[in-house]
Amino acid sequence: MNYRHAYHVGNHGDVLKHVVLLHLLEALRAKPAPFHLLDSHAGIGLYDLAADATQRGGEYRLGIGAVLADPQAAAALPLYWDALKQLNPALEPGGAGLRHYPGSPWLMQQALREADRLALVELHPEDNETLRINIGGDARIGIHRRDAYEALRGLLPPTPRRGLALIDPAYEQRDEFERIGRALLAAHRRWPVGQIALWYPIKDAGSVDAWAKALARDGLPPSLRVELLIRAATAPDRLNGSGLLLLNPPWRLDQQLKAPLAYLLARLGREPGAATRLEWLVKPKD
Repeated sequence: MNYRHAYHVGNHGDVLKHVVLLHLLEALRAKPAPFHLLDSHAGIGLYDLAADATQRGGEYRLGIGAVLADPQAAAALPLYWDALKQLNPALEPGGAGLRHYPGSPWLMQQALREADRLALVELHPEDNETLRINIGGDARIGIHRRDAYEALRGLLPPTPRRGLALIDPAYEQRDEFERIGRALLAAHRRWPVGQIALWYPIKDAGSVDAWAKALARDGLPPSLRVELLIRAATAPDRLNGSGLLLLNPPWRLDQQLKAPLAYLLARLGREPGAATRLEWLVKPKD
């Protein structure tokens, strides 16, 4: 409840999460059937990079700032660039003109068509109110102030059944990995046809590997693991990278993410041990 994403907005974890999210949304939009989106930890939805909290954190400078410093970013990450350009019309190659950064709710809202729906969940009272200012007033969107874990039980399965749930906890509690693992499995049982994208931090690679392998043994559907390390994951007191576990990902997503992931490694991998992972935790059946 004390976590405020404004201090971390636009960092390397955000960049990875949003690049992957945009590919997931594009795949949903490729078919005419309506879909339902859920963001379980929505935050405020839209961020001013000049705000005091963001400037004090400053993490965006080595995240989105490092990406956009390359004049070729638009060609390498076209979906991401187009979203940033829509939000920042003055954005230029090299990064000049970047003032606002989109949270996942804003990106999801832009993907909606007339029959699509979006549920945003944010427990923090001030952030929930700001979220309503930034994203509210759209009849296709429901904004909820409730606990994310309770919301995953209460809002899934959605109507329509086709769709995506993004789960992005703050991981402030010691047992957060275990807790979110149980919630992920329960969400899949309630919504077996749904796509679920779970973001997770990587501090110590060994503990994350053990957690992921345990989940695989507990009955996941086809699940793709996408990770970006900006340094070797051997210092458990630092955010060394992040990943997304994608349940029921769209066809050929693993192939589509190869080039963007390699590009992010080149722009964001600043120290020895920087690496990527793009592999099936649970392989699809032939």
